[in-house]
Amino acid sequence: GADIFQGVVEAFPDAESRTSNGSFALDLPRALYFQLTRMDVSVIASKKCTVEDLEFYSYRRDGITGRQAGVIRL
Repeated sequence: GADIFQGVVEAFPDAESRTSNGSFALDLPRALYFQLTRMDVSVIASKKCTVEDLEFYSYRRDGITGRQAGVIRL
């Protein structure tokens, strides 16, 4: 809703986004990217989509639960 959208955007302006039909959306990867780069953290971001790329697990695509992990190296 608008209240959650506004609260997040106030804290993280780079997260502000809209869907193709103009409704509220949050671009959390973009906000995180800018937060990290402002702290001089080198970021390598992938544009791969877990729904479209069959190499990745996707509950949204398959409707089957599974396990996944994220890796962050400092």
